[in-house]
Amino acid sequence: MKVFNPRHFLRHIGMPTLRQFTDSHVLGARLTVDWSLPQEALAAAVNEAVQGLETQLTSADLLPPERKAIGHDLLLWMDDLRRAHLMSNSLAVSEFRSACQTDAEALTALADRDEREIALWMLTYRDKAFRDAELHLAFQAKTNGKFWKKHRIQSGLDPCRDRAQLELFCQDVAKLYKKAGAGDGVHVEFSERIRTHGEISHNLEPASIQITIYVEGPVTALAHFAQSHFTRITTRIALETALVYHPASGEIETIVKGGAKNHTAVLELFGKHVVQQTLTPERIEPQRYRLNALRDGLMDLSEDWVGLGVEQVRLRRARLCPAGQTAISFNVETSPDKTQPDAVQIARAGLRVERLFEAEYNLEGATVIVHTLPATEEGKAGHFSFDVYASGSSTIKNLSPRNQTTARRVLEALSVIDAGAPLVDAIEEVTLN
Repeated sequence: MKVFNPRHFLRHIGMPTLRQFTDSHVLGARLTVDWSLPQEALAAAVNEAVQGLETQLTSADLLPPERKAIGHDLLLWMDDLRRAHLMSNSLAVSEFRSACQTDAEALTALADRDEREIALWMLTYRDKAFRDAELHLAFQAKTNGKFWKKHRIQSGLDPCRDRAQLELFCQDVAKLYKKAGAGDGVHVEFSERIRTHGEISHNLEPASIQITIYVEGPVTALAHFAQSHFTRITTRIALETALVYHPASGEIETIVKGGAKNHTAVLELFGKHVVQQTLTPERIEPQRYRLNALRDGLMDLSEDWVGLGVEQVRLRRARLCPAGQTAISFNVETSPDKTQPDAVQIARAGLRVERLFEAEYNLEGATVIVHTLPATEEGKAGHFSFDVYASGSSTIKNLSPRNQTTARRVLEALSVIDAGAPLVDAIEEVTLN
């Protein structure tokens, strides 16, 4: 389920995970649940108990301090369930298993739970590992955006983990945003992703080290509801800056607002405070994708997709720019129905260009939809999609590990990338699980 609904989410949580989460949550002490009920009735009982607290907030007999405390605990309950919902996918589960690869208790607990229950169990009992995976996937989701850059620095550096030193790093980063109205408040989170050598090993090394910095942003006015009453408040939204360093290769990725100048400044501060040496960053330009190879459409390809476990590949969306006029673009979108023409076919008909189409228009971006074959005879056919841009960025790394591999093979078959070429780090540590 893509849309979050706490009542629906809890219906998929069985025992003992449901009770473990409820009892350990700050709201649990306020809930009265009969855990002797049949398992199929427990989720409804928890939801009713939560609903009872929400109704209690409207009571005139409730003292203001108690109303505020209950309201705060309810918000934490909703937020924790939402976070678990967002991490209930195969990509997150792969991260959880990787983080817990030497944790026998956790691996045993995860073995017989589905994706939703795994996410909720990790949030309950391994909150640091849950947060690290959350930060990693949030970073990956932004690596196709305009605030992301990649450089190469010295490899084998050992970043400082001292909290006081990291705070100094944060404070200097905050100064970069002073002109935008940022305040003095800062917060930093340090996380590591571990990989092993071989199937069973206790010689753990960090595959990557991530530092996420939150800076107190400028004063912002927000309209919201508090205890069912509409009001406006002023607050300071956190400005997020993050970097990920890969010790083995020396590659470092940064997500920084303010342009190339701020990216360079953050790297200098990273060298000064975190690794205590002068860095010589070298910009890594993303490999451009040959999207013009897709301009003829994908409906009638002779490629044997069955070998890839794929039934059909289509362009769901396409952005075309006249050659030499990047300020002008045409966006074409079509139905996800695999029987309908794809976006390039619609573009060729709509733009009324035939022989000169290749010379006049470049395909700058596309959404590729892949219709997969059923895994078994009784199974259902599925599909997934991803965005890819001629500039060299994509959203492939947001797919599940299996679909990442399929996406790469599809792009190789379509001559968008060369066989064996790096895919802008879209496929990273897929073998961890």
